[in-house]
Formats: sequence, structure tokens, C-alpha cells
Amino acid sequence: MAAGTGSTEVTAVEAAANDHCGGQCSDILPPGQNGNATLAQILLNQAFGTQPAHAEDQLGPYAGLATGYRGLTNDKINTFFNDASFGVPDGQVASTVRPAGRDDVTIVRDKKTGVPHITGTTRYGTEFGAGYAAAQDRLWLMDLFRHVGRGQLTPFAGGAPANQGLEQQFWRSAPYTEADLEAQIESAAAKAGERGERALADVDAYVAGVNAYIDASDKGRYFPGEYVLTGHKDAITNAGTIEHFKRTDLIALASVIGSLFGAGGGGEVNNALSLLAAQEKYGVAEGTKVWESFRQRNDPEAVLTQHDGSFPYLPAPDDPQGRALPDAGSVEAEPLVYDRTGSAGAASATGASAKAADTAVTSARRGMSNALVVSGEHTASGHPVAVFGPQTGYFAPQLLMLQEIQGPGISARGASFAGLSMYVELGRGQDYAWSATTSGQDIIDTYAVEL
Repeated sequence: MAAGTGSTEVTAVEAAANDHCGGQCSDILPPGQNGNATLAQILLNQAFGTQPAHAEDQLGPYAGLATGYRGLTNDKINTFFNDASFGVPDGQVASTVRPAGRDDVTIVRDKKTGVPHITGTTRYGTEFGAGYAAAQDRLWLMDLFRHVGRGQLTPFAGGAPANQGLEQQFWRSAPYTEADLEAQIESAAAKAGERGERALADVDAYVAGVNAYIDASDKGRYFPGEYVLTGHKDAITNAGTIEHFKRTDLIALASVIGSLFGAGGGGEVNNALSLLAAQEKYGVAEGTKVWESFRQRNDPEAVLTQHDGSFPYLPAPDDPQGRALPDAGSVEAEPLVYDRTGSAGAASATGASAKAADTAVTSARRGMSNALVVSGEHTASGHPVAVFGPQTGYFAPQLLMLQEIQGPGISARGASFAGLSMYVELGRGQDYAWSATTSGQDIIDTYAVEL
């Protein structure tokens, strides 16, 4: 998120004037911006294979780069990418919406990709628009993820083995109660002081925007068709409800994203068993060396981005206050799910959901994020060049969504996780750009507690 100028109003013209990219910023996020489909659009897809507008129009250019990069020049870059300049040229405006009739925010979508360009004259209106735009593009996905984060996907979307496996996988990493979710919000806000209060106000405005779209789409009957297919809405009478979002839904949703891309460690029990087995086979001293060789505490052959020295990731404490090793043969695995009933208790369902739980996030962990960053000292133009590739796996609809946000204190374009798009999380500001990578170091700890 880029810092604004401190003024209370931001217009598209001002945003363009503050864009120092010079037409040299580009982005792309396959398969497409639109991740929602009405019931009619779903049925048409099943019958004829048609897709809603902007559901997959970024897939072709993205795939084309795999063979087209050999002749790539500055002039050809946007054959494979989107122009990520601020604003939308007059001739490229596809639609302009004032969400919920508000006069302090507009959402402009461009013809080429349908990316929302949110411009607000107040901070509240800006964040309201961000929430509204997110729901326009990813409401069903956002709803799924807030239930996955609570371990409640099965009652929401059905008890298929894949659904059971998904909720088990993520709830295992973040088994929070509703009180826990509330406590996280209160703790974060209290620690951040004035900035925390601002963030809470942004979240409240964002959630209000999401709920405004839910109400509008319910009234207009253009909500995602999955609500009908899963029994939450009636296709004929429109009976049923789409639950409004609240603050804690965003924390539940964020816990899923954190489990996918920010989780590591937590295997202390299995690690301890491996250590004991190695010590039993090779002796304590040699067995410990064998175990350390597989531990990956610090890989001496790793490619470093820090040219001078090394960064001490999570060093072992000099005097650890607690270290618990189980007695050999004393550990018994406990099942995550007890007392299955109905069809979920069948052996086939149990096995299928367990397998799904083990592989739920496999696709997100293949490959690696990458970045090519070159200082101006080594470029022909004298300006720095950055190409960022944060690898979050391939999903349809994509977990990330593109957007531009312009408002008091906010000026950025890029990608954000659906349901957490109060701010641009990977992208560019007025005169700088940034990205991120996954965090897989030893974040999660297992504790032995005397009962």
C-alpha cells in the first residue's frame, strides 16, 4: 500500500498524475478476473461450455509467454501482460458503478480484463468499494473459505470426501474458536495503537461493502449460482439467505491463506520419533548427527540472495527452557475426527477424506516463488527492473484478484487475496513495487503439556 498525499479527495486524473511508472508496469493473473457465475451461467457452461465474461481471458496470454518469450521486447510485453498503469483510458471504460448508491466511491472496470479500479473520496468509501468489488468477483470463493477456516465446509457445501479432507487439513493448522478469532482482532488492534484503529475502521468499511453486494445481488437475483446448487437459495422463489460477513470471517479466511502459504513446522512429535529411531540404530552421538543431516536447519548448498554473510533464521536457543522427548514406543496417533455417523462413517468415505486431507495443499507447494531484481546500475535505462512471480498455485477461480485502489492514504494496483483485499498485497505504488514469497520455516510449535 502506497502512502497518499494526505488530501481528502483522490480522482482518476490525480491518480494518473501520481503514476511514475511511465507505462512500464505490467501484471497478469490467470485465468481471469471474474470468479463468480450465476446459476444461468453455470447451466450454460455445462450445456455449451460457455464462460462468463472475463472468466478466462488472461489464461491465453499467460500461457503464450512460455513460447513467446524468445522474441520478447519492451513493445511486446503487453501482448502477454496487462498494462498496470493507474486509471482507465476513456475509450476503455466498460462500466462505472457507485456501489450502494454512494457518492464517495466509484468502481470502474476496463473492457480488456474487467479489473476493478476503485476510486474513493473518503477512506470509508474507498474501503467500502474494495469490499463491494471483491464480492462482485469472488463472493462464493470467499464464502467457502470462511467456512473452511472454521472446519465447517461439509455442512455448508456438502460432505464429499474432498470437502471433508479440505476442512480437516486447514482446521488442523488453525483450530480457532469464535472467541479465539475475536481475540486475534482485539489483540492486533491494541498492539498497533492508532494504526490498529485505522485498520479496524478499514475492515468494517470493507465488510460493509461485501454485505452491500450480497444484498444487491440477492435482490437482483444475480448472486453466484452455487448458492442454489448447494441448497442455500431457491431458484424459483429466491427463498433462503446468504449470510452477511463479519470481522471474524476475515480472520477465518486469513487462517486458510496462512495455512497454504505461511505454515511451517509443527512436526515435532514425528521429528522426535525419528531422532529416537536414529539414536537407537546408530547410537546417541552418531544417531543425532544422522538426524541433524536431514533436519535442514541450515542448508549450506542453498542459493543465497544475501551476498555478504548469512541471515540467522530461527537459531536454536543457547539454553532452551523446555525440551520434551517421548519415551520410545509410547506415542499413539490420535484421529482428527471421532465418531463418524451416516455415510461419512463408511470405510470408503473415511479413507477418501483422509487422503484428501493429506493432499489438500499439495498443489500450492509445488514450485517456488521467484523474483528477478536488477538495480539501475546494471540496466540499459539506468532504472531498476523487477519481475516478480509469487507462486500460489493454479486455481479457478484464482485465490488472488487484481485491483487498483485510489483513495485518501491509499494509491496502489496489484493482487490481493479474495476476502482480504482491503489493501493491495502484491503490486505497485506510485513509484515502487513489491512482492512476497511463502513462509515455510519453523513457525508452528508442538507443546507437551502435563495433564
